[in-house]
Amino acid sequence: MNRTFFRLIHFKNQTNFVLPKTYSPTKTIRKKLPWKSGFEIWWKSLSPKRLETLQKELVDLMIPSQLEENSKIVTEFKKVPLDDKDNFINEVGFKIIHDKEKPTKHLVFIHGYGASLGCFARNFQIINKFKDDTEFNYHVHFLDNLTFGLSSNPKVNNDSINYWKIPPLAKVKLIDNKPTNFKELYRKYYKLIDGYQLDPENFENYRNYFTPILQDLEDFYCAGIDAWRKNSGIDKIDYLIGHSFGGYWSASYALRSPSKLDNLILLSPVGVERHVQAVTTTEEITNEVEKPSLDPTSYKFLSRLPILSMSHIYQWYYKLPYLPRLLPYLGPWGVRHYFGMWMGKLHKINKVIHKHGGPEKIFNSPNDLVYGTKKELKLIIEYLYNSITTGTNSDIYSRYLLTTATVSKWPLYDKFFKALKDKPDDLDFNFHIMYGQYDFMNSEAGYKLNELIKGHGKKGEYYEISEGGHNLYIDNPFDTNQRIYEIVKQDKNQ
Repeated sequence: MNRTFFRLIHFKNQTNFVLPKTYSPTKTIRKKLPWKSGFEIWWKSLSPKRLETLQKELVDLMIPSQLEENSKIVTEFKKVPLDDKDNFINEVGFKIIHDKEKPTKHLVFIHGYGASLGCFARNFQIINKFKDDTEFNYHVHFLDNLTFGLSSNPKVNNDSINYWKIPPLAKVKLIDNKPTNFKELYRKYYKLIDGYQLDPENFENYRNYFTPILQDLEDFYCAGIDAWRKNSGIDKIDYLIGHSFGGYWSASYALRSPSKLDNLILLSPVGVERHVQAVTTTEEITNEVEKPSLDPTSYKFLSRLPILSMSHIYQWYYKLPYLPRLLPYLGPWGVRHYFGMWMGKLHKINKVIHKHGGPEKIFNSPNDLVYGTKKELKLIIEYLYNSITTGTNSDIYSRYLLTTATVSKWPLYDKFFKALKDKPDDLDFNFHIMYGQYDFMNSEAGYKLNELIKGHGKKGEYYEISEGGHNLYIDNPFDTNQRIYEIVKQDKNQ
C-alpha cells in the first residue's frame, strides 16, 4: 500500500538536561516475581482502599511535588458524579494556571480495555510541556472510564446481555486449502484464503441479537463521557484522547456530540475496520462461497479469522472474560502470573532508551529518571493488578463489542461513513489517529479512515509512533507526549 505518514523521532535531549552522577539505568529485568512479594501484593490487595492508595503513590512517583519543575502543577483527585444513582467517574487531573482570567485548554485521556487511568502514568508528565505557554491555562484529565478502575461499575440497561456466557458470533465457514506460512501473511496477521461461506439465517439472527446491544453499549459509554463533561463544567473538550477500547468510545462520542469537542486524537483505536461479521454489512448475505478481500474497508475482509487457533477462540469465550474475577482467588500465583504478563512490556522502555543513545541523549528533566526503574515497573503493575480485579463489567462488554479476531461488530469506519454522509457539516472537529510502528491493530484501516475524512473536506492526520506497539503511549511516551503537544501547539497557532 502506498501511503505517507508522520513518524515522530523525538529521541534527543532538547533541554540540555544533565544526568545526576547517582543515576544508574535499569539493565536487567526480573522475570519472575518472588513468592514473598507476590504474597505481600495479594494480601494488600484485599484492602478495599488499596487501589486508591496505589493511584496516589503512582502520581507521587511520576510527578514528584518536591521537584522544582513540578512546582506550577496543581494535582486533583476527583470523583465526578454522573447521575442521580450515585454513579461517578474517577479522575486524576493536572493543572497549570498561569492567569485565572485566561481561558483553559482541556485535554482528556480515556484508556483502553484491561486498564485504567494509571496505565497513562508515563504520560502524566505531558502537563509540564505547557508550563511556559502563558497564553492559556491547561488542565489534563486522566479518567477511569465507566466500569473501570475506581469509577462506578453499573450495568448496561439491556436484559439480553448474559454476564456468564458470551453468545456466539455469526458462523463463517473458511475454505483454506493452503498451509499457513506466517512469513507470507499480509501485514503479519492476514491470510488470503480460497473462500468463505455464511449462513443467511444464522447471520440475520446474529445481527438482530447484537445490534440493539451495541446501540445500548454506545448510549452507556457515550452518556458517561458527556455527563462527566457537563458535571466538570466543561462546555467543550479541546482534545479528547482515547486509546484502544477507550478510543472506540471516544470516536463514537465525537460522532454523537461533534459540537462538544474540537480535536479527536485516537491512539491505536480498536474496531476501525470493516469485516465479514460486521452487523452493519451492506453485502447481500447468501450461502454462496465468496472470495475474501484483504481490504479493511471491505465487508469481505476476514480479518484474523484464518489464523486463529481453536485455543485462542476457546480462551476468548471461556477464560479471558472471567480471568480478572478469578485472579484474586489464585492468591500469590495469580499476582505472579499477572506480573509475568506485564513486566516485559513495561521494561521495553529501557531497551528503547538504550537503542537510541541512552538516558543522557533522551531524558529532558528529573521527572524522566523514573522511567523503566524497578520501582516504577512494580508500582504500575501492582496498580493495574488491583484495577482489573475489581469485578468490572467491562470484561463482558468488551466481548459483546468485539469478535474473536479483536474487531468491532460495529466498525468505526461505518460510523464515520454514515456521519459524513448524513451530517457532514456537523463534523467540524479535527481528527488525528496514531499507531505504533509495530502495532498489531490494523493501521491500514486507520489510514483509510483518515483518507475518508479528508476526502470529505475535513481536517485529518495520520501518524506512526516509532518503537511503539499497540500500547504506544507506554512503549514510547517521549514521542507520544511530544506528538500530542505538537497537535495542541499547531491547533493553537491556526
